[in-house]
Amino acid sequence: MSVLQELRRAACALLAAGLLSVPAAQAAGYPDRPVRLLVGFAPGGPTDLAARLVAKHLGADLGQAFIVENRAGAGGNIATKDAAAATPDGYTGLVAGINITINPWMTADMQVDSRKDLAPVRIVAIAPTILVVRNDFPARDFQEFLREVRKHPDAYNSAAPGSSPMLATELFSQQTGTRITPVPYKGASPAMIDLIAGHVDLSFATLGSVLPHIKSGKVRALALAAPERDAQLPDVPTFAELGMKDFRFDAWAGVLMPAGTPPAVIDTLARSLDKLAASPAFEAQVLELGMKPVVRDSPSAFARTIDTELGLYKTLAQSVRGKIAQ
Repeated sequence: MSVLQELRRAACALLAAGLLSVPAAQAAGYPDRPVRLLVGFAPGGPTDLAARLVAKHLGADLGQAFIVENRAGAGGNIATKDAAAATPDGYTGLVAGINITINPWMTADMQVDSRKDLAPVRIVAIAPTILVVRNDFPARDFQEFLREVRKHPDAYNSAAPGSSPMLATELFSQQTGTRITPVPYKGASPAMIDLIAGHVDLSFATLGSVLPHIKSGKVRALALAAPERDAQLPDVPTFAELGMKDFRFDAWAGVLMPAGTPPAVIDTLARSLDKLAASPAFEAQVLELGMKPVVRDSPSAFARTIDTELGLYKTLAQSVRGKIAQ
């Protein structure tokens, strides 16, 4: 081997060693500059508001600014794609919801693998699904509601702003042997306007999107998909109490990073978010959004949640697409 070849080989070895040391060095001093948190929805929604609480906490706890960037559109897919394509150095993250587990089965051109292209950090808050009906619906409680929709298949429709309420309607229909027609809406606001006006019959909505209308008496709540009753709606029973213990359709807000982000960075973020989730102030803030903090979670637990939901929603989406095609 010539001297030149030996020098080149030594230089390559030093370069490789240097490159391999970069992630560890970055993780040790992380963060040393501002971090972007992408959100795939417009400002003011539950995911966005949860992201801003996360950003404020991480900034104060880790000593660098965490900046929320809204990249709304395509049901959250734009932000998801941008986050997955970002450099995995810990300085671009994603605050997302169940759009990353539903959209792969409801979007024809989805370009992100939610498990391979993203690294889960932690779920911070969760909002249950709640069954609400128009005020003049011919049923006073859940049991009467169930008898009514079973007696009249295809007679009632459900406001479905987005994939989540549509799949929740399908899950309920499968578990109860009923036939309820989902009506697509572009957003929760127009869906609730039509429900309040009586143009649609019911909705499987996230609690945060409908809580003000329940409190004001504009719609009636019949059942909550949560392990226990909500303190703000103590008279509304859970589906489990009503005999449907397997009906769960939670809407969560969680933090993810691009795949390949150094494990030490993931751990730093997860440990900081543990503090946030245990904070009484955070609990009070997310309660106003119709959500609850998730006190116990981890990157591995979050990954299992994503895997479970991907399996469930794939099956439900296939059923929904089959009905739409008929």
